[in-house]
Amino acid sequence: MRTILLAIAIAACIGGNFAIAQDGGLGSFERVKAKTFDKEKFVFPDDVRGTELNIIFLSMGVDRESGEAQQLELLDWHDALAERGLFSDAVMPYHFPVLAGVPFFVKGMIAGAMAETYEGRVPLDQAGLLFIKDLDEFAASAGLVADGQATIVIATADATPLQFFKG
Repeated sequence: MRTILLAIAIAACIGGNFAIAQDGGLGSFERVKAKTFDKEKFVFPDDVRGTELNIIFLSMGVDRESGEAQQLELLDWHDALAERGLFSDAVMPYHFPVLAGVPFFVKGMIAGAMAETYEGRVPLDQAGLLFIKDLDEFAASAGLVADGQATIVIATADATPLQFFKG
């Protein structure tokens, strides 16, 4: 795990971002039924499947502009970590923009537009939208804060949060 944390810190420095690592005292993720961008059913966090660790890229924008900026930052982090050969069956990356209070009739349009951003950069079965009711509650359940910053969570094989990076 030390290698993974070091790789994330290096990628953050190269990308010009400052990473804040938080260790311990984290909770557990709220369970959310979703669909991945390849349109398959996915239950977050139950269906994450890294055999050792999962790296969960969360965009928890407090508004549309914030969410889009975080999404691009997280894709850059993903690219930097992929270049270092970090991802495998043991260490799986997952991307989940988290959106609160979205009316049901626009969810499909949003998902379609966002899938295009991920296509070719992230396996579409490892990315999708999490539509939730309350952003602050979702973040707090895992010991996180929805503060407008991109968030990377290192989680166990069963998706228990171990450590997070923001920036």
